[in-house]
Amino acid sequence: MTDAQTSRQTAIVTFLLDRSGSMACIKDATLEGFNGYLSGLQAEKDADIDFTLLTFDDLSIDKVHVAVPVKQAQFLNESTYLPRGGTPLVEACIKTITAVEEAVKKRSDKPKVTICFQTDGHENASGAEYTNEALKSLVERKQAEGWQFNFLGSGIDVYSVAGKYGFSYGNTMSYDSTSLASTREAFASTAANAASFSAGRAKSTLYSMKDKAASGDRFYKPDQTLAVDLTNDSA
Repeated sequence: MTDAQTSRQTAIVTFLLDRSGSMACIKDATLEGFNGYLSGLQAEKDADIDFTLLTFDDLSIDKVHVAVPVKQAQFLNESTYLPRGGTPLVEACIKTITAVEEAVKKRSDKPKVTICFQTDGHENASGAEYTNEALKSLVERKQAEGWQFNFLGSGIDVYSVAGKYGFSYGNTMSYDSTSLASTREAFASTAANAASFSAGRAKSTLYSMKDKAASGDRFYKPDQTLAVDLTNDSA
């Protein structure tokens, strides 16, 4: 094995995609947006990314891909993405983070970790044992270890949702789900930021002000965070 191979950056990227019934009205845009996101990750040449995709509703959390080399991941289609049911958001987030945590423990390397959560609504179906406080504690602990979380909200004030769960304001973004162009931009920038962090070109997966504008984010308030929190600085 060459020095270039041994020094190559490894990364884990996980995406939790809302599949609740309310996503049906934006199904086509979501499919196009997500598939664009996956294409963006697959184009990354400077990191070895293992990719996991989970879709969730109150009937099940389904593992579409689990730690596969990102270039082997398949696009979603009309048959593999079928909105239904309610939104057990807290439960799905906790289960996702916990599963990634267990996967990291089994690895001998030290991968960079990014998890993106996408939703178009608010919590309405988690089990009683899955509390806001438990999610916030878990998120804050993993953020302190250098994990990156992105919270992507479809047409909602996602900041009010993400904040109570401990997610960074700068890593949170709302997008205009009624606009195909804005949906594309939201997923594309999420992928670009994850790829740059995975490869070591950026210190975080923070959304820039340009990202937020292109995504039609009408809920972002600049005075809620420091300007530096909106700049995806080079590593």
